[in-house]
Amino acid sequence: MSVDLKLRYDSSDEFFILGGSAVMKVSADAAIAICQRATEHGLVIARIEGGIWHAPGFEARLDCIWDGADPPVDMMKAKQNNGAAAEFVRSERDVHDAFVITAPRMTGW
Repeated sequence: MSVDLKLRYDSSDEFFILGGSAVMKVSADAAIAICQRATEHGLVIARIEGGIWHAPGFEARLDCIWDGADPPVDMMKAKQNNGAAAEFVRSERDVHDAFVITAPRMTGW
């Protein structure tokens, strides 16, 4: 199974199962859960791009980009970074309803 680029996913599980980093569009709730669970999957959130979902279609917004840590990072740095990523999504969710998350391995690209 592969990521359907015409969908906005509502489940963080699908992000991890399908390897959705950098391509999967997710809802705000899913994005927050991905950020909260990324460390346990060995991932660090390197970038979040927010936008507006047009079912189907993603309108990326330049005013909704967050850049995080650049791996390699240790577990403590990843947890702090990923927590800040979740806070970013929370702060944007009233305006933006779709997010693309880039989450490489903590050990590097």
